[in-house]
Amino acid sequence: MTPSPDLPTYDVPAGWLPSSASRQPLRLVNAVAFSAASTPPPDQWTHFAKLRPVPWKMVAGFAAIALFCVWGIFGTLTQYADQLVYALFFVVLMGVGALFFGWAAIKSITSYRTRTGWPHLHGLGLGTSGIAYRLTGGDSDIPWEAVTSIRAMLTNELNLAKAGIPVLRVQYAGSKVDLNTQILGANPVVLYWALLYYWTNPASRGELGTTVAQKRMDGWLAQVTGAGPARPVS
Repeated sequence: MTPSPDLPTYDVPAGWLPSSASRQPLRLVNAVAFSAASTPPPDQWTHFAKLRPVPWKMVAGFAAIALFCVWGIFGTLTQYADQLVYALFFVVLMGVGALFFGWAAIKSITSYRTRTGWPHLHGLGLGTSGIAYRLTGGDSDIPWEAVTSIRAMLTNELNLAKAGIPVLRVQYAGSKVDLNTQILGANPVVLYWALLYYWTNPASRGELGTTVAQKRMDGWLAQVTGAGPARPVS
């Protein structure tokens, strides 16, 4: 299946798929699996891609920077106790760093359980009615008709001087959601193909929530992890 010329293609930009990307499939999940603490998706069955927890190496990095900042604060207070006014800016700067990176480390650790066990409070689901987001910032359900763009992109495409983060971007009704491909718990290419395929093929949405759609996505996964990325077939 080839999309019309005015829509994005199924190709992904160079550098969009990291070597650490998930090789897992989307999971066909019943809404009952979400506890009362999480808003069930609007569709009874969804193909769900949970988010990975923050990598432990990154958590360790956050913690190391926070500890370094704390060490810097105590070292400065000890060495310049009589001339603190001259070191005040540095102390404040180290204090901000300690709070920011310390908070990031703690937040990453506390998010581990919600991202790895049911109910999955963090992730994205595809159903017949649209896209269901279950994210830290809040739950949202986007009808297919409200979606205006689905793209695999790097965030620095308008400013190459900045470091580019590979994201899967869905735009709708003047808003957008970017998901970093490194934290997706399902293969990013398959998720991108699935989103784009069912957005551009309304007649096929009826199969969502069934084993028919699941087999289609699993076939795409075999393409990606076996012979390498290629355009999905309808």
